[in-house]
Amino acid sequence: MTAPYDQDLVALLSDASFDRITSMPGGSPPPEPGAWAYERLRRITAVLGGAEPLLADHRRLRDLLELTAMTDPALFHVMFLHHCMTIGPALDYGAHDDDIAELASARAVGAALMTELGLGSSSADIRTRAVYDPATREFVLDTPDPSAAKYPPNVGLAGIPRLAVVSARLYTGGEDRGTFLFLVPLRDARAPRPGVRIHPRPPTALLSLDYATVGFEGVRVPLHRWLADGAGIDEGGTFHDPLADPAARTGRSLGMSRFACGAVTVGLAAAARSAASIALRHSVRRRTHDRLAGSVPALTHLNQRRLLFVAAAQAQAASVLARASSEDCWYVPEGGGRGRGPAPEVMRRCALSKVAADRLAEQAISRSRSAAGAASFFSENRLIEYHGLAMAFQSAGGDNRLILLDAARSMAAGTGYVAPAGAAADPWLSLFRAREHLLHEELTGALRAAEATGTDGFLVWDHCSDLAERFAAAHLARVTAEAVHTALPAPHSESGHPHVRTALYLLFCLEETLADTGWFHEAGLLTIEDTRLLPDRLTEVCHDLAAHADAVLEVLGVPAGMAKGPLGGEDYVADLSGSG
Repeated sequence: MTAPYDQDLVALLSDASFDRITSMPGGSPPPEPGAWAYERLRRITAVLGGAEPLLADHRRLRDLLELTAMTDPALFHVMFLHHCMTIGPALDYGAHDDDIAELASARAVGAALMTELGLGSSSADIRTRAVYDPATREFVLDTPDPSAAKYPPNVGLAGIPRLAVVSARLYTGGEDRGTFLFLVPLRDARAPRPGVRIHPRPPTALLSLDYATVGFEGVRVPLHRWLADGAGIDEGGTFHDPLADPAARTGRSLGMSRFACGAVTVGLAAAARSAASIALRHSVRRRTHDRLAGSVPALTHLNQRRLLFVAAAQAQAASVLARASSEDCWYVPEGGGRGRGPAPEVMRRCALSKVAADRLAEQAISRSRSAAGAASFFSENRLIEYHGLAMAFQSAGGDNRLILLDAARSMAAGTGYVAPAGAAADPWLSLFRAREHLLHEELTGALRAAEATGTDGFLVWDHCSDLAERFAAAHLARVTAEAVHTALPAPHSESGHPHVRTALYLLFCLEETLADTGWFHEAGLLTIEDTRLLPDRLTEVCHDLAAHADAVLEVLGVPAGMAKGPLGGEDYVADLSGSG
């Protein structure tokens, strides 16, 4: 599926000390959530050197995020917040070199404080205030009321110096200048910084870290820690910004989410591949007793084959899409953006890739858990940990449903989008192009008809939201299928298992079509006979892949030692029974 991983990283993360669950005495978790992950972050940084931000080396950053997602989702979460959500905006919005060096070396661990209690996962109306003080040329950071507290950053653990990117509404001369980003030290090794109010929250069952609620009371932020992004305040207190107005500035600040999208897509896809790999290996080795067949490997059963090979197909699709999108997500122009962010269609593509990866990963992991049975519930076997990661990012990093609706609205308006027209060489791509085209026509027609009656704009869009979501989802399916099809090796290639990868592509397309057969038939794109044959076709492909299970595992590309826990080990019976 890809070139080999950085072998130094594989060797490091394969070490038993990176198995958070089974490396602890008696198998008990660390006494404080997050402590293990922060120590491993610093250990990895020491091995890598920490002289330059990893965002300067996209391939190595991607390897690190994928491998940590396979090893331990909580460690991945800490890594992506540090390297992408803190160092990314620091580079793009103009942080001081000393602050970047402090983060790159992990002397301080990064964090991102964006969302506020009163607005859930929305960052469009930030109420934390940063008031410019012309006498000291500093900013005074305040939380105006409890509903504006930042929630839920993982900054609750004492003893860890934290340097966070904080979003706050800037006021100069009494005027609202829009939401800007600031680098704010939250705590040193001894205690929170003056005015920083950190309230640790109770531990969570999944993706357990040191989550907290954070407020600010008169926190002084020096001028050089304002991520001004080309804006400025002169000695006389005059404010200037290359962007047109506060709304444009707020939009640019929200654009830091692209760094999360790049990280989350590759991490979720890697977790999905690891889940499918663990469950498939387990199904090959685990024996079941069937009244008709007697004692046979679990993979002999069609239900196992359907679960696991569709899971592998979804994991492959998520991985192809993630790797294709990470370059856009992580691109930082030399010297930073200075007010110039990616084009709207690029931002939309980054956000939609996150939605696609999360949905595919959640489905693939759910299928893998179903195939593995009761053992998938236990953290030591990792599948439930992967599932927790996928469930978290249904809302974290941008709510999936809201991203789909925003994307549908911009595409309906024609912002960097033209609906696909005409057939493709591949019949599945033609089918998905036709569905997207028809749904686009239906949505734009409904919007025009409603607007012509003078209906309130909110009511118009709210009424069309279900259709808009279906259109955006169809767009995602088409884009994903095109990416996977483009990445397929030549049919007669001697490497890359072209037969297996093509079969997995076919499974992805079949599963996508089966979920919407009623619509395809009603639209005249499939006949009743076409839809009747789809399940048989899926069964046929699954039976074919069962003879190539080892090749499927190679295509999933999970390095030895990354799939932690008994089910991913050499002898799960010995491991779980304690007889090994």
